[in-house]
Amino acid sequence: MSRRDTAVELRALIAEIVGLDPTVAAGLVDDTPLLDGQIGLSSRGGARLLIEIRERFGVDVAGEDLALRSLATIGTLTAFVDPRRP
Repeated sequence: MSRRDTAVELRALIAEIVGLDPTVAAGLVDDTPLLDGQIGLSSRGGARLLIEIRERFGVDVAGEDLALRSLATIGTLTAFVDPRRP
């Protein structure tokens, strides 16, 4: 899997969780914030995102990034998840 593949998959997952049109999500830039703005991920959505990433990608974000800095933007999340995929 390439970093681009990871980015595409994460955008689709985020769209699914927040109810965003997948086409819109695919066009979001890497520095799009996850917790506010266009995505506005709620605490419940964030928990679901972490669970789905662990199940789909085999990466325990919460276990490895205790401060959850990787959830700042789409780009930081991609950069965190991609090299840790099995």
